[in-house]
Amino acid sequence: MKRVTLLALAVVGMVIASKVLVEDVLGIALEPLVTAWLEGAGGGSAALIVFLLASDVFLPVPSSVIMVLSGAAFGVVWGAGLALAGSVLGEWLGFELVRKYGRPISSKMVGDEEARRFNRFFERYGAVAVVVTRPIPIVMETMSVVAGLSGMRRATFLAASVMGTAPIVLLYGYAGAVSRQMGTALPAAVILVSVAGAGYLWYKSRFGVSDGDNPGRT
Repeated sequence: MKRVTLLALAVVGMVIASKVLVEDVLGIALEPLVTAWLEGAGGGSAALIVFLLASDVFLPVPSSVIMVLSGAAFGVVWGAGLALAGSVLGEWLGFELVRKYGRPISSKMVGDEEARRFNRFFERYGAVAVVVTRPIPIVMETMSVVAGLSGMRRATFLAASVMGTAPIVLLYGYAGAVSRQMGTALPAAVILVSVAGAGYLWYKSRFGVSDGDNPGRT
């Protein structure tokens, strides 16, 4: 529970800090920019969403926020579809790179110690580990790397990624669409924190991971 609380506080803190930095320090009003982007969202915006989510395995992209914005810009179905395409593409790229180049690239992407820690969990649950870690920030990217190291079949990995990612992008897409309709970011903020927390709690309770095997341990 402590980790979930810290995660929720971290998400809220990052949102507040980003808003303060951009609006109060840099003097840039975010709301008009976001509104203009949402109203003018088209093919270029769709491509940008897919690109950002695909690069999440390499760059510190706030994927959950991008998924919410996708829903706000394109609605639940199309927004979720774009988010699913980008997210699974990124997961697959990480998987393929590690599958081809092995530990030299995985060490740069997640580090040897992190890979060993997650590998204990992966060896125990296999493809199920890929499915259930999709809602958990950071863990989802690392699990793609571990799966690549394991020699898992490509089709198995992609199927597990789609199964785990599809419900999440639908929920985030709904959060974005509802937030835009209501004119407030509150629904999106609540769902962002709730999904991350619930994903971690379910993961802990369902699999009973000990402290030594817990991928979230720091």
